[in-house]
Amino acid sequence: MEEPETIEAGLGDLLSAGTAMKWYDDGYLVFVPEGEVALGDNQYENNPVHNALLEDYWIYMFKVTNGQYRQCIATGACTPPASEAPYPDLDDLEIKDKPVIGVTWEQANTYCEWMNGRLPTTAEWEKAARGPQSYPYPWGLDQPTCDLLNYGECEDPAITRVYEYPEGRSFYQAFDLAGNTFEWVFDLYEDDFISELPFEYPAGPPDGTERSVRGSSYVSGEELIPSAKLYYLEPEKHRPDLGFRCVLQGAEPKTFGSPCIQTAYVPGEPAPWVPGPPPPGDPQLPDFDEGNCFTDIGSSITQYCANQSLQQGGLDLSIAAVGADDVYVKSWTSNQGVACIDGTDPLGCFGPEGASVTFEICATCTPSVSVEEVQFHCENCYALEPMNTTCVYHGNPAPGGACPAGYVYDPVGDICVKIGVPSLECPKGYWYDADKDCCVATYAEPSPDSPGSSASYLPCPPGFGNVQLIGTGITQDLQTAVCYYNVSSSEVENCITKTYTLGRCEEQKESGCSNPGSYLDKSSCEAAKCKWVFAGGVRPDYCTYP
Repeated sequence: MEEPETIEAGLGDLLSAGTAMKWYDDGYLVFVPEGEVALGDNQYENNPVHNALLEDYWIYMFKVTNGQYRQCIATGACTPPASEAPYPDLDDLEIKDKPVIGVTWEQANTYCEWMNGRLPTTAEWEKAARGPQSYPYPWGLDQPTCDLLNYGECEDPAITRVYEYPEGRSFYQAFDLAGNTFEWVFDLYEDDFISELPFEYPAGPPDGTERSVRGSSYVSGEELIPSAKLYYLEPEKHRPDLGFRCVLQGAEPKTFGSPCIQTAYVPGEPAPWVPGPPPPGDPQLPDFDEGNCFTDIGSSITQYCANQSLQQGGLDLSIAAVGADDVYVKSWTSNQGVACIDGTDPLGCFGPEGASVTFEICATCTPSVSVEEVQFHCENCYALEPMNTTCVYHGNPAPGGACPAGYVYDPVGDICVKIGVPSLECPKGYWYDADKDCCVATYAEPSPDSPGSSASYLPCPPGFGNVQLIGTGITQDLQTAVCYYNVSSSEVENCITKTYTLGRCEEQKESGCSNPGSYLDKSSCEAAKCKWVFAGGVRPDYCTYP
């Protein structure tokens, strides 16, 4: 099989600051060129201003996610992070794109080694965060705001997905270098060691009992956000707001064989954090937002006399909806002094007997999609297998497509360029399939909730929803695992209105007044020998017995 094209010359023209390259764990790397940079800040006693010369390196665009770390566990290369409260369940797909936490220094560095990398040195981390101008923050000079990062001044503090703050990217296009979670780095830590660092390729002190930690977290105050601040922690410990990212040294890092990506995907709106040109063509996406799901809403009431002496009536409203995710009373209105007790089930209302009340009853449903409505796509270098909508590796990158792992896009030649020497090695947990010319997962971990899916499917790229099976009404072996963009689907709300009257009391007053709740104004009420009550604004005026 013909290898994807590798360009030996002119590589430096492609590798400018912030050049992005997909990597083999479905993450992205960004390039930080060799050069001298000013680090530190004299207002922090353990990190005074100092110059350093660093070689070329690549750093992860995002913090390592729960989904990526789970793949490493499945291969046997990584051990599970902390799982006791307050740490999350790693199998919860809702947290797939959030940074992994609860990992020790050793666990973090082991993950990076699995991907032919390591944790960044404190100098590499700080250069990636502050850029060539040594800005105080990744985004520049502006003070922190909740549009730029997830930190302690924002409402509802919680860890967020790694790509949610594109406005807070660094000069080198790395996300989340401030806020969300702190990050382990490679160096040991000692007070005042910065002043002893060599100018070329500083790598921290030779001895120490703690490891350096950089960045800030979702609970950090504004005073802790500057990128020059130093922190440290015992390497065997972990925290619920401490994650990591990796670096690969050199402009041409050691590569792997291409992964055998079997999962087709459904494209959505272009995501600003996904580098490279858009897929060729203009894919026709299924319109999930037109409400192509239906709910059959039904309601019934029980009427009664709530208070005989006061001639108060009542009703209990029961609701149901076939095919709904949820059904509820959205609102109720009455101009006859009716009150309803929200939160009761069935919903109870009372007021003048025979008075009317109008309910808005709503139900939600999620649009379903059949295979026939979806246009599937595969990664570049892969072809769609039409019989079962999986992706088969063919090895040749198509012009105009997003590049596979280990390649960068050359806009001049409109082609993917291999970075580094082609390799037939695979990460731990994969084996090289010579027939397919790619790395196949050696493990399989079917999900009980999604028959037919397995961990041999690589995780969805950042910006996509969870892998899920689709194909309503077809046999199980024809179901298809796909990655959806998060914006693909949303709930649809359907509503109806119903008007009911409260129950009546049998006793009639001797005045001759009857059915007072049917009169909506003073003149008709008094003409019927009933009494008009001015409620004083507490509730609407109403007609009742004398």
